[in-house]
Amino acid sequence: MNTRFFSSITLKLSLVFALALSGFTFISAPTKAQANNTNLQIVGRLSKYSPLEAPLLTRSSRGQPVRDVQAVLKWLGFYNGAIDGIYGPRTSRAVVAFQRSQRLVGDGRVGTLTWQALRDSIPPVDRNPF
Repeated sequence: MNTRFFSSITLKLSLVFALALSGFTFISAPTKAQANNTNLQIVGRLSKYSPLEAPLLTRSSRGQPVRDVQAVLKWLGFYNGAIDGIYGPRTSRAVVAFQRSQRLVGDGRVGTLTWQALRDSIPPVDRNPF
């Protein structure tokens, strides 16, 4: 067997692997920063509501608190509708599914325990994205 042939192939494969690995690092870095930025936005949506003083949301509620809950439920994967600030049947079903996942009573209302569970379900924010 020709050792030069195997050496050149090994060298070429090593270079390809090194380039692929370094390219993967550059590709994955913005994803982490983007995920961290999204996490900051979600935390920001809930930080203005103290669970004890947050509004009770029920069907037919409207406004910014409903939009914030919809956005958090969408980020968590429970809600797939429009973030329109209208607490309708789709939002109610998403709240019930979230409540049951947290072992809360699935009544479809966002009260003190549900506000707290929403806040607790978001992982802490890493301020340094890299």
